[in-house]
Amino acid sequence: MKNRNMVRASLAGIALVLGGGLATAAANPALVALARVERGQWQLKEIGTNPETRTLCIRDPRVLIHYGHDVAQCQHTVTVNDANATAVHYTCQGSHGQTTVKVATPRSFNLDTQGIINGAPFEDSFEARYIGACTPGARVH
Repeated sequence: MKNRNMVRASLAGIALVLGGGLATAAANPALVALARVERGQWQLKEIGTNPETRTLCIRDPRVLIHYGHDVAQCQHTVTVNDANATAVHYTCQGSHGQTTVKVATPRSFNLDTQGIINGAPFEDSFEARYIGACTPGARVH
């Protein structure tokens, strides 16, 4: 089901979501596992045969819950909310899915997401590792 174009679109979706997620973050103040995630520079590596790696500066990890969607138009239901995992089912205009973030430590988490975007299925998994403070000029999300 995975292909390179879907992975690229999904990674681009992370950037869009992280950039516009403050409204989502304000609407979800008590996502326990995500509150443990350290703010700063992160490296996300796709899990699979040809892993791609991206570097992101994350200000608020709660924006990960609507992975790949315009957060202003999504409704969500939190299905897991504990110290080690947050899972959210979401419905957005023309798409839906589920994202699970499993936090191993404040500097390591896994992001799993699947669903439908613009009529096409997607299923992506990423390992995320904290790599330090955000660097000057880094894309902030």
